[in-house]
Amino acid sequence: MLRKKLRVAAYCRVSTDQEEQLLSYENQVRFYTESINSNPEYECAGIYADEGISGTNTKKRDEFNRMILDCRAGKIDRIITKSISRFARNTLDCLNYVRELKGLGIGVTFEKEAIDTLDAKGEVLLTILSSLAQDESRNISENSTWGIRKRFEIGQYKMSTKRFLGYDADENGKLVVNKQQAKIVKRIFIEFLWGKTTDYIKRIFEREGVINWDGGTKWQSTTIGSMLENEKYKGDTLLQKSYTVDFLTKKRVQNEGEIQQYYIEDDHEAIIEPWIWECVQLEMKRRERYLEEHNITRFSHNTEANPFSSKIICGECNRAFARKGWRTPSGDRKVWQCSERYKVKGVLGCGNRHIYEETLIEIYLMAWNRLVECRDMLVSEWKEKMQGEDLLARFRAKDFMEITKDAQPIKELDIDLMLRTVDCIRVFENGVVVIVFLDRTEIEYAEIERKWVNCIKKINK
Repeated sequence: MLRKKLRVAAYCRVSTDQEEQLLSYENQVRFYTESINSNPEYECAGIYADEGISGTNTKKRDEFNRMILDCRAGKIDRIITKSISRFARNTLDCLNYVRELKGLGIGVTFEKEAIDTLDAKGEVLLTILSSLAQDESRNISENSTWGIRKRFEIGQYKMSTKRFLGYDADENGKLVVNKQQAKIVKRIFIEFLWGKTTDYIKRIFEREGVINWDGGTKWQSTTIGSMLENEKYKGDTLLQKSYTVDFLTKKRVQNEGEIQQYYIEDDHEAIIEPWIWECVQLEMKRRERYLEEHNITRFSHNTEANPFSSKIICGECNRAFARKGWRTPSGDRKVWQCSERYKVKGVLGCGNRHIYEETLIEIYLMAWNRLVECRDMLVSEWKEKMQGEDLLARFRAKDFMEITKDAQPIKELDIDLMLRTVDCIRVFENGVVVIVFLDRTEIEYAEIERKWVNCIKKINK
């Protein structure tokens, strides 16, 4: 009577992609293939091999997980592996899988430790040795972390540019500018300073088919926001922004001062001028203060459809106006009303008046044209601000100098121009409307005999 052959599988793994480890990996695969095929009592059930994957957990080990599924499907009778550390460095994972496989009648042979898990003594030895393997993994992790931090101290590091738009890495791991991608980075920074939100920039880029970091055209507003805060674009590098808190799960968290960080100035070629980068940080803080001051949760997702969102401010209670649709005898109209007016349903809150959207557009057009008309009055003040220490005020003054030069009166709302130039529009109960521009120029209008009239002889600064 012929004895049924054991269906034997082998599991191999190396934890890094270094050349010497890859050689070990190839040797393991070759050895087990030849070993199983040369044994007349064995039938090869497969060689399962994970390359460059850590053994501290099994979540990302595709081949290991495939092997377990094949065991559950009844395709394997025994598994051979080099050592406990090749199988798993996590004691709990190791024991759980060994016990599950044992329940299926499948033994695991650990060659280095000479353990057969179907043997009565196997689990006792396995518990002790797998704990030692886990402790070894902890020591390796701690030593690796120590080495990385020591290199950080002397400014040595290698930067991954896989998801880093604007830079490539040279043979030494140093950042070098990717000129094509750098154009996109510069545009993101300037578009933000021109009043656009990260959501708006995202939609513009997707509409235009702008290529992102992975070669696609899908953008994330959160990623754009992270780029705007990344000091590497101004040529500096902050090391250890995050750190690993658990060597088993590899969980990383943001470093909020728990461990030392290392800041390297002028580490590589900048894409963004440092003063422009600083302007963006100041603009972020300005927007945060603006939202807080006017009790606004966030800026609108859809600026094109609702360009005045968050821009209309109540002159009486300092809260933002909300846009509503009113049905009137002459047709549907968009109207803006203080968000505090009916905060509690049926109860009148702020008594400020409402204002129609077409009126806001009319006033904005008049105010912008008035500012352009009075440019000569403002140039001296803009030049003075361009020499000042306030970087954001310097940028605004320079920008207003450029966009008003040779500018012609406008007759229709230009959303991008409005976002680039207007801080807010204040509406008062007495009918006065004040346009506050981002260079801090204010122009006031009041309705007199159904006409909006500029009530001041000169522009307030």
